[in-house]
Order: sequence, then C-alpha cells, then structure tokens
Amino acid sequence: MLTSSLAIYQLIAMTGQEAHQAPIMPFTIQQAHTVMRYHVACRAKRCPRKAAAFDTLIEAGRVVPSQTKPR
Repeated sequence: MLTSSLAIYQLIAMTGQEAHQAPIMPFTIQQAHTVMRYHVACRAKRCPRKAAAFDTLIEAGRVVPSQTKPR
C-alpha cells in the first residue's frame, strides 16, 4: 500500500511545471539518480531538471551519452 501511495504522490508532484525547472544548486550524484527516476518520461531536451541531472551523471562518469539517440 505504501508503494502505491508514494507513486501517487510522485505523480501529483510531477504535474506542476515547477517540478521540471532547473535546480538552483548543482545536483549531487545521488540526487541526479533520483531525478532521472522521477523524470523517466521526460526528454532532457525539454526538461531542464532532467538535463541538469543527466549532465551531473555525465560529469561524474556514471553515464556515457549516446552519439546516435537524442536525450
């Protein structure tokens, strides 16, 4: 039951445009991983928050961006 409640809360949190804004401070690696999970349906080209998380993971060497597929 807790998992479904958390999923509903996350869905509600993601419906506001402010949920997609770029962060004021750079993400930590752990925060970037969390943002990537929450914004799995977003494209980094259109979601500044996911783009910031993606860039953090690239800089940390955790992700190697595809040369053929768009973010």
